[in-house]
Amino acid sequence: MNHLFFICNALDDVTRLERGIVTDSPAASRKIFLLCRAMSKAGVRTTVVSLGRGRQDGSDRYFRAKAQRVGGVPVIYLPFLHAPVLSELLTLFAFVPLLWRLHRKKVTKTILFYNRMSAYLPVLIFAKIFRINTVLDLEDGAIDLTHWSLSGVKSRMLSWFYDTLFSGGALLACQALESTTKLRPTLCCYGTSDTLSTTVNWNQSPVTVLLGGTVSYDTGASMLIEAISLLREQSPAWASDIRFDITGKGDCLEPFKALAADAGKPEVFVHGRTTDEEYRRILANTHVGLALKPNLGALADTTFPSKVIEFASLGILVVSTDISDVRQVLADGALYLELDDPALLIERLRWVVEHRDTARALSQTGMQAISTACAPERVGHRLSDFLFKPSVGERQ
Repeated sequence: MNHLFFICNALDDVTRLERGIVTDSPAASRKIFLLCRAMSKAGVRTTVVSLGRGRQDGSDRYFRAKAQRVGGVPVIYLPFLHAPVLSELLTLFAFVPLLWRLHRKKVTKTILFYNRMSAYLPVLIFAKIFRINTVLDLEDGAIDLTHWSLSGVKSRMLSWFYDTLFSGGALLACQALESTTKLRPTLCCYGTSDTLSTTVNWNQSPVTVLLGGTVSYDTGASMLIEAISLLREQSPAWASDIRFDITGKGDCLEPFKALAADAGKPEVFVHGRTTDEEYRRILANTHVGLALKPNLGALADTTFPSKVIEFASLGILVVSTDISDVRQVLADGALYLELDDPALLIERLRWVVEHRDTARALSQTGMQAISTACAPERVGHRLSDFLFKPSVGERQ
């Protein structure tokens, strides 16, 4: 049997809260676990090897390595120590015994790495020596590549080093990322659709709009802040029939809290970072999901907003900026913002409120597009073919 080892920093809620981690990415964890479940549908055995870490808080608390299942997926969490420097060293050396056991497994194996991280270097070097197939899951492109900046130099050095170590190519979050790596072959993978059925009632009032994840200027949260402020100033009649839910964390959370503290219309509710269960309850009552990374921003072509897959697969209408491969994936099943303009966002939301039946039909078009392109069985078999068949030598 083929065995995939997915090295990443995916976390379930229990482990995250137990270890006091606040710097994780729920969207990344969700995508990883869903991809592993999709792979199992293709007959591939998967094991997630998670760093199980976040920013250390200096408390010297220590958490042992542990193994458990998350949504049916076997997960090995490496130990974690809340102490400066020692925390990073522990993560590096914790790989050694695990790598030795992995090397001794007499199965066809591939190691998939989520993004480029310095903590992976021991594993990559070990895999190179023992000729274990390795593949990069490239989710984010380098943003700062200014030739003489420290971050730009580090990014180029890390990219070059990784390009020499990986043997099996790269999975890409969007097509534009192909130009950021010399690894070949490549395969574009947007994630998998959610198998949970929860279509919102469009006869329910008010229309609920969700902005979640990283709530920051880089992800376009400021455009929504301006739009809400304009609506409260202009007070159109339809503004009382719409509300906004804000989840996640980021540098724009405080302005949203200030809007929530006022009694104006439309209403704003700030939930902050939620558990997976709390987030599911919010999704079940959401009509519109926002993906607002600026069209002219640094993230427009360097990543793919995975939340559009989550929203559309649940029958939530996506309103997105026209970035990355979103239009290619959702086609006519979403509303697009061709400009980073709060007035344009207001116009799109007004249309949703005043044309609910058409908006609901549009959300169903988006759900169908995702269920076709990102069905777990389809994605699982595509990944299996890429990661294991044919062999690396034959693909090249």
